[in-house]
Amino acid sequence: MKKLLYIIPGLIAYPFLALPVFAQTGVDPCTQSTDNPISAALCGLATTNIGITIRNIVVFIIVLAVIIALLYLLYGGIKWVTSGGDKTQVEAARNHITAAVTGLIIVFLAIFVITIVLSFFGLNVSQLVLPKISP
Repeated sequence: MKKLLYIIPGLIAYPFLALPVFAQTGVDPCTQSTDNPISAALCGLATTNIGITIRNIVVFIIVLAVIIALLYLLYGGIKWVTSGGDKTQVEAARNHITAAVTGLIIVFLAIFVITIVLSFFGLNVSQLVLPKISP
């Protein structure tokens, strides 16, 4: 019962102890300093520059794929060096290296194909805009 006497006044007083919040004042992070490159990139998003956003995403994916392929190539090389002459381990390391080189070739061919297809249609990724429907 004594515990209840301590809890009830605390529960009654708790809502009145809240500090004021500034929910009605609008905080626009884009008008503040954009020292952070992530917030600067997010503030630059709009429907007029969707091509630049798509290009940045594609470049990020390509760079990530190249980094992963190079790490896989390095892993295959380390496996080969540490195989100790065992034929099965050498074969596994050779398969890792072959897969990494194949991945790199596929990534660079994808860049080549995207460039050829876009130039064939006379498009530029950085100039894509979303169509607007007006009533």
